[in-house]
Amino acid sequence: MAKRGKRQKKNPVIKHFGNLGFTNRLAIYIMIFLAVGLAGGFYLAVRSIQYNFTGSLLCWTVVFTPIGTACSVVLSRIVDKNKAENTGADGEGITYAKAKAQNFVQNEETYINSPPI
Repeated sequence: MAKRGKRQKKNPVIKHFGNLGFTNRLAIYIMIFLAVGLAGGFYLAVRSIQYNFTGSLLCWTVVFTPIGTACSVVLSRIVDKNKAENTGADGEGITYAKAKAQNFVQNEETYINSPPI
């Protein structure tokens, strides 16, 4: 049993994911999904070569191409959304302006007490 009153250290990756907003997490999940799809296609190609299969791999291409296209559309919209959110009226980035106002010192309490954006 863990001692009472003593906090366990969180994994920094999990802590970072907790600080991200929904759309940024969605973008990371989509990138992981695309990486798994690419790895699956590579594995299928290696196995096809291993068994001297000389036909096309339509079973993978036909299924994964529309999924990859949809993922690229969603990712581009997420980038556009983040770009629009982080640009002020004068063209200066909102995140940069906030950091500049705080003399470029990261305040840990800001991230703990505020909901994700």
